[in-house]
Amino acid sequence: MPYDDPILRELGGYFKAEEPGRRERADAWATAIGLQKVDGLTPSQFLFDTAKDHIEGRITQNQARRRIHDYYAAQGEVARLDPNTEEADKVSERIVAVLNDGGFAFTPEYFISIHAKLFKGVLSSAGKLRTVNIRKREWVLKYDSVTYGDAATIKQSLIRDFIDEREFDYGRKTPRKIIPHFARFIAQIWQVHPFGEGNTRTTAVFTIKYLRSLGFSVDNDAFRDNAWYFRNALVRANYADYAREVSRDWSYLEIFFRNLLLGEKNEMKSRHLLIGLTEEDKQKICELTEEKGGQKKAVRKSGKKSGKKKVVGKSGKKTIDRVWTLLQERPQSTFADMVRVLGLTRSTIQKHIANLKAAGRLRRVGPDKGGHWEVIEEWK
Repeated sequence: MPYDDPILRELGGYFKAEEPGRRERADAWATAIGLQKVDGLTPSQFLFDTAKDHIEGRITQNQARRRIHDYYAAQGEVARLDPNTEEADKVSERIVAVLNDGGFAFTPEYFISIHAKLFKGVLSSAGKLRTVNIRKREWVLKYDSVTYGDAATIKQSLIRDFIDEREFDYGRKTPRKIIPHFARFIAQIWQVHPFGEGNTRTTAVFTIKYLRSLGFSVDNDAFRDNAWYFRNALVRANYADYAREVSRDWSYLEIFFRNLLLGEKNEMKSRHLLIGLTEEDKQKICELTEEKGGQKKAVRKSGKKSGKKKVVGKSGKKTIDRVWTLLQERPQSTFADMVRVLGLTRSTIQKHIANLKAAGRLRRVGPDKGGHWEVIEEWK
């Protein structure tokens, strides 16, 4: 299975390990790292090295946590590392701890406690319900927002959803029949959006723990490799705009869970979730993606023969298109993300972003931290 993240590619060697516990530890770390993508975060090489030591049994989970804490505590204020990277590192380790701790309770309180465990000392709001109403501009909604739960009724909404879920009888039902119901429950508690930040990562961890409690042997590949799709599928499941003939669509989330629970290989591309797409549009996107994939392979082959390490197109137009496409699919990408995924230098990416902005194809919305890229129109 190909991984577009160097960290996941290197951890991939552990997924087939036969030594007891090693594969499980590797899978938990890869899942935790993959989930950071839902908020556009990228863990550091230090976190990756710590993960390998834990996977290989050289350190315990507590020692891994202490090592990460001490690493950031040692940073001076002047030389302090990117706070986004610090969040990614600390939360990744905590996701691993929660996934491996064996405990679970099907209650709103346990759901809230996961947020507290993941974000204690990282977010001031760790384990606290949000007190204000929010909107989040979403690329797949053409920058409209889901209508999230009202801040004044969050606890009551969660209690109601959990009570309704308890009444559902999972007995004598095949996974295929369970998936539509399960997808709607997860979509509902996500839409309540109990937390100002970290909502999707908390929901994902709860989902994995809940599925395990129901007796499912969960292969976390889907969360590991398609966290961004998972979030966008939750968005589409909770959005309706009947004036534009857009209804809530749970099918994408069901595809995610079919891959997760049934081992199906359905394609999961966030670009397919963009509202307003026809089946013909989706087919054209698939054809363009396949064509670009072929060009990329050819460039890699050529680069190898000539000794070149970078993967670039044959012209500036193709390179700028790659930058544009990435920002279209992942509008919360940081420069570090773009360097890692595209294999280009930061200065090259900055040049192409400047050109896209000048051409009216791209603009930055919000601050460097917490903002996102807005693609204005398709690059011709």
